[in-house]
Amino acid sequence: MKLLFENWREYIEECEVFPEISTDQGEIQQSLDYFYKEHAPSKGQRNEAGQLFGYNVVRYNLDGGDILYFLVDNEDIPKAFVALNPLEDGMQVGNVRKTTGGFRATDLYKWLIDQYGILYSDSKQTADGQKIWTRLKDDPELSVEEGDLSGGACYRVTYRTIKK
Repeated sequence: MKLLFENWREYIEECEVFPEISTDQGEIQQSLDYFYKEHAPSKGQRNEAGQLFGYNVVRYNLDGGDILYFLVDNEDIPKAFVALNPLEDGMQVGNVRKTTGGFRATDLYKWLIDQYGILYSDSKQTADGQKIWTRLKDDPELSVEEGDLSGGACYRVTYRTIKK
């Protein structure tokens, strides 16, 4: 029993890892274009939601409380996409795409934590997705819980102290 308490993390299922969708920037851009120009407009109403990292933030509210966020440049070309769904007291990250450069995905996630207070991971992640959560765990401003959480989430993150 003592060993169980000392080594409990070894008995918890890790997040399921799946292969990268693509690392080719052209393919990532095609995926972003599809979600931005076809998928999101067919699911919800476009809302301008301000600026972030020098990009326009476009938000689509979908049925059931799901939200799609896009960061787009001044030529209305999407550079990042995050799909969120409500989970308990926060939002859970689902699908994510981002081109290289401009800003770090961890900074986008921290902005989402500013918006919703609590951010949950998905139960499945690519290697790049896992890197984002590792960087969030290493951030001294954040508190990250790991384990078998609601909705199959592997991580729950919030700020250690309430931001003003």
